[in-house]
Parts: sequence; structure tokens; C-alpha cells
Amino acid sequence: MDTLTRSRGWFDVHRAEALDVIRIYLGLALVVRGGLFLADPVAYLNLVPEAQGDGFLVSGLLMHYVALAHIGGGLLLAVGLATRLAALVQIPVLLGAVFVHLPGSLGAADQSLELAALTLLLLVVCALWGSGPWSADAYLERKARTEAEDEARAVAEATRRIREHAIEWAPTPARARETVRSPEPAARPTCSCGHDRDHPRVDAERHYSLRGGLTFATGTTGTPSRIVFRCRDCGEVVEDTRDPAVMRAYRYEKHPTEL
Repeated sequence: MDTLTRSRGWFDVHRAEALDVIRIYLGLALVVRGGLFLADPVAYLNLVPEAQGDGFLVSGLLMHYVALAHIGGGLLLAVGLATRLAALVQIPVLLGAVFVHLPGSLGAADQSLELAALTLLLLVVCALWGSGPWSADAYLERKARTEAEDEARAVAEATRRIREHAIEWAPTPARARETVRSPEPAARPTCSCGHDRDHPRVDAERHYSLRGGLTFATGTTGTPSRIVFRCRDCGEVVEDTRDPAVMRAYRYEKHPTEL
């Protein structure tokens, strides 16, 4: 009983990994299906009876697109790299499959329509939710987050040392050596409520360039090109910045890691 309880607790904690299990199976299944189409074009014709005529579906270009989309996109899905993009390129193929099998296929013995619709649904799920923690996307995300946090710590440590250690200088031999401390940092902008950008009632609105937005297709978080800090109480813009250091520090959450 204890073993069963522990196992159930492990599965409850690792619910997110269930998406990875489905994604990996779906990717491998699509690779197999794509390889079958390339190795045996007759299998494609059997799955799509309408392709046996002289229509557009019978063209080699379309068949190779379907096969390569299944193989390339399936491999990316299996390893969890560029998961959303890999799922998106497959959706038109499965939409076509559902359309082809739709007339009179619901409840048929071969269940082609049900299988195509299920695969389409799983691809939509992967396109919307991306991959789970067991994926290359998650690894790259963790690596980028760690690098950003390390950089924020280094900046905070350098700032702390500058503040704590005096800079000594001697203008002339006759004068005593004077200690000059670094000036205090300028006060942060505030709204009418007196809230600065780190106040809990201030939200960070991240804006991304085209390049930064495209990184979301890979399942990773891009660095914003602009952040607008807005107070929820008065609605005023507390701060509107394009400072690269602020972009990196507030890339994932509003309050960066500080020492």
C-alpha cells in the first residue's frame, strides 16, 4: 500500500511530464508514417483513395511534403525542439487527412477519420502548450534563465563592491588623500501612488520585436525590446524603458534576482 501511495504521489507531482510522454509517442509515430510514405507510395494511395486519380493529391510534390513534414516535424516533436513550430507544420497535413476521410468515414471499420482527428487534436495541443520539462526546449529555457540570473548576480555584485569600497585619489602631494565614494543611484520613477517598478501593485508589460517574438515558436522565452511598468491602482505608467540591462533582468519575472 505504501508503494502504491508513493507511486501515486510521484505521478501527481509529475503531471507536466505526461505531455512529454504523449509528445514523444506522437513524434515517433509521425516519423514512422512519413518513412512509410517514402518507402511505399502505395501506402499513401491506400490511405487517400482520392489520390489515385489525376487530381492534385496524387502529385509527388504533395506526397513528399507530407512525408518530409511527418519525418522532420516528428523528429523535432520527439526530442522536444522547436515543439510549437514542429506541430504547426503538421496541422495542415492532418486537416487535409480529416477532410479526405470525412465523407462517410465516421464509425468505419478502419477508423481512419477517428485516427486522423485524434492526431490533429494532439498536434493542436502541442502547438498551443509546447513541450514539457523532458524536452530540448525546456533545457534551453533553463540554460538561458540560468545565464540571465548569473548575469544579474554579477551586475549586483559589481554594484555592491563599487558602493562599499572607496575610491582614493590624491590631486597634489600637498593635499591629504581624500576618499571619494561612488554617487548614490538615481531614484527610480514612481507613479502618483508612490510605487516604483518593483512594487507588487505594478505590472510589467513586455513588448517584443519580430525576432524576439519568433523565439516563442521554439518554446523559449525571448528577451523583450521594451517594458512598460504600469500601476494597477492609478493606471499610470511608472516607467517605460528600453534599457538592455533591464530587459535581461526582467525577462522572466518582474522582480529580478538580487544579492
